[in-house]
Amino acid sequence: MGIKSRKFWVTILGIVAIVIVTLAYNGDDISGIVSSIAGIVGAYVIGQGYADGQAVKGGVNKEN
Repeated sequence: MGIKSRKFWVTILGIVAIVIVTLAYNGDDISGIVSSIAGIVGAYVIGQGYADGQAVKGGVNKEN
């Protein structure tokens, strides 16, 4: 894992999006929006981690 990792960049962009939403919006919508962003980012990272693990397990070493 490193700077070239898509999982890393998706996580960073998710954090930035959460910070922007938190600063830009007021009211009750914030928790729903933040939860949605966190859920999507989390699902992507977990899914890619699983896919990467299966690729390594199958003998194909995938860097991203």
